[in-house]
Amino acid sequence: EAGVRQYRFEEMDAASLVERVVAEFAPQIAGSGRHIELEAAPGVCPIDADPEALSVALRNLVDNALKYSPGCPTVWVQWGAENSHVAIRVRDRGVGIPAFERRAIFRKFFRGRAAATANVKGSGVGLAMVRHIVAAHGGEISVVSEPGEGSTFTILLPAGEER
Repeated sequence: EAGVRQYRFEEMDAASLVERVVAEFAPQIAGSGRHIELEAAPGVCPIDADPEALSVALRNLVDNALKYSPGCPTVWVQWGAENSHVAIRVRDRGVGIPAFERRAIFRKFFRGRAAATANVKGSGVGLAMVRHIVAAHGGEISVVSEPGEGSTFTILLPAGEER
């Protein structure tokens, strides 16, 4: 937020970023009965991105999906081209987010009721950081969620050199 972070953008395929980040979770979920399903749309999804920063954002979303869906063994990560954008979605069938909290979850230090109820540790900066990183890439982050049904977080980034 202070403008200190220097982003190093490079052209890359969203698939390579998503697959690398998801692979990092393999040791954490090994033997737990949990798994992350990858769903790619056909074709290449080029984006101009800082791979390190965007990995942090995606890692946060996948980690949250795993933490807030303890009763469902699967988390889904999807990506594909949508008009002149690339969409990366992280979906779970977890506790969900009530309507009155959906906007607030992207503010710094906000922790929803589900975090307290499920005793999930955290500082409340993760989703604010995701929003900041995605905005620095010229993109948007959104959530669709219903309590008890789970959540889908979508990162929408300009495709390729359009950023």
